Amino acid sequence: MKYFIYILLLFATILLLSCDDNTNTNTNTIVNPPDPEYTLVEIYSHNEGYFTQGFEFVGDTLIESTGEYGRSKLIKYNYTSEDIYNEISLDNIYFGEGLTVFDSIIYQITWKENKCFKYSLDSLKLLGEFSYSGDGWGLTHDSTSIIMSNGSSNIYFRDPATFDIVREISVKDSNNYSVSNLNELEYIGNRIYANILNSDYIVIIDPETGYVERRINLSDLRTMGDGTISSFNVLNGIALHPNGNIFVTGKKWPNIFEIKIK
Repeated sequence: MKYFIYILLLFATILLLSCDDNTNTNTNTIVNPPDPEYTLVEIYSHNEGYFTQGFEFVGDTLIESTGEYGRSKLIKYNYTSEDIYNEISLDNIYFGEGLTVFDSIIYQITWKENKCFKYSLDSLKLLGEFSYSGDGWGLTHDSTSIIMSNGSSNIYFRDPATFDIVREISVKDSNNYSVSNLNELEYIGNRIYANILNSDYIVIIDPETGYVERRINLSDLRTMGDGTISSFNVLNGIALHPNGNIFVTGKKWPNIFEIKIK
């Protein structure tokens, strides 16, 4: 009898330990999703034909530069209604890339053609052009310089009057590794915000040291608008609105997303 009771107690102990182990295992596999690094404010429609390369607000007017040979444009429009105020098409030999507006002049670069075009902000009349070496990808500006990326890990500060390089920085992460494929740019709060080609991240860069201070994951946006967005259509487009919020989109995305970064 004692032997039977001993066996019964032993079996009960093993069963209890087994249940505890399973409970612990299940608890450890539960992964709570991290808090989003941004708050979604609003979603707007975006022309899916726009291969977005440059994206910037002037007041409440959105100015966009689009790419692809034979389809590159410079467009000024109302982002809430998509009403176009003015637009021009680039010659078929040019692939439009980043843009920025400095002292009421629009600067628009090209991908492989080594040209930067200058336009009147009001009329989009061509005012002149500059030549430069290498690719043209993203464009923004601070109070004194035009800031340009070329797909590498370098960012170049250029003289608005001559487009000559006045200085450059090499962008690195916290492990001191180079961060390349820097694409569309926006200057916000004395920091450079940059898209990374083929990723859903925006990196925030110290313009003096080149170090990445933060990465913002925007992958959730792909399922928040009008249908799931293919990974082929990359995140590309950062524009600071006068209300302090950031508007983002991508190449041939059906939507523009207004967000607040936490």
